Amino acid sequence: MQRICLIEDNEDVRDVMKEYFDGLGYKIDSYQSAEDFFENRDHNFKGLYLVDWHLPGEPGTEIVSFIRSQDKFSPIFMVSAFSKKEDIVKGLSFGADDYITKPFNFDELAVRIKNAFDKYDFMLTYTDMSEIKLLREASSIIVNGTTISLTTREYIIFEKLYFEREKPVSRDALIDCFEKDDNITLRNIDVHVFSLRKKIKAAQLIIETVRGVGYQLS
Repeated sequence: MQRICLIEDNEDVRDVMKEYFDGLGYKIDSYQSAEDFFENRDHNFKGLYLVDWHLPGEPGTEIVSFIRSQDKFSPIFMVSAFSKKEDIVKGLSFGADDYITKPFNFDELAVRIKNAFDKYDFMLTYTDMSEIKLLREASSIIVNGTTISLTTREYIIFEKLYFEREKPVSRDALIDCFEKDDNITLRNIDVHVFSLRKKIKAAQLIIETVRGVGYQLS
């Protein structure tokens, strides 16, 4: 059974979330504060963390930072009412994998959690790039603690290459990542890849051109 560690100080919100995710078959460990978590946590916990930013005493960012220092792989979601880009980047820079703004849609959160568990298994298989964190809502990535800001289009391309990195990705497949209304062309893809290469070069990430096929991240 997959486990979720929920750290939320609002009792009503905590109870609703526990009931919802219990219904989806997850095992829920819940805590009402950082102090409660540090004193009573399961030291052998393996699963996903849902951490509220604003907690009594120590903020959720301290919990996220602690968890990530001990556990490089488990997915961590930061939950907050702050929705500005700079807040998202700040919250994620502590080590979270995703950022959820309040109020949130439970069904959407459930899908994100399912995807996170799928990616968790993927990352355990491909540990060579485990120090890369994808910040979808902020269109940024964190590589070994350094944040790299991307345009929305660059991020979409990087994400596709990242999760398909064991094989080349065609330019047509990259176009399919965008909405039809974006009117992305093959030339657009080449331009964005060129710009993306320059931004990630310092992080020793390389986008190779696979002649006659497309691109591959290495």
